Amino acid sequence: MSDVNDVIPGIIVVTHGRFGEELVKSAEMIIGHMESVTACSLMPGMDPADFMQEIQNVLAAMPEGTLLISDLFGGTPANISAAISTTKNITAVAGLSLGMLIEAASSRLTLRGQALVEAVVRAGKNGCQNILVEMQELDSL
Repeated sequence: MSDVNDVIPGIIVVTHGRFGEELVKSAEMIIGHMESVTACSLMPGMDPADFMQEIQNVLAAMPEGTLLISDLFGGTPANISAAISTTKNITAVAGLSLGMLIEAASSRLTLRGQALVEAVVRAGKNGCQNILVEMQELDSL
């Protein structure tokens, strides 16, 4: 019998429109195929209850400790992710970027739970840079 810590968490990208689907494709273009990574898309006119059920259906096939990453803090995908995370053994973050998804896919091989969340959030924060300022600082070294 395997320990729950040996199970690699899944990732569900939860977004407005097809943003998440395309972000998963972009991440795979960079790091290759990602097992147990999928996107759930809230489409115009979709009932939030139906969207929640779609996410729960996907979660049913995912490993314990799955991470939900949503696009916009306070938006319907994030709010639904938060609601689901209070009833299941999963974690949820908002503010999705390509860097965060790549970090999540890489870090989940060794990190679980809050440690995984912290790595993903840190990647999101570190990925937001003023390019010109960063280039000027590098030139001054």
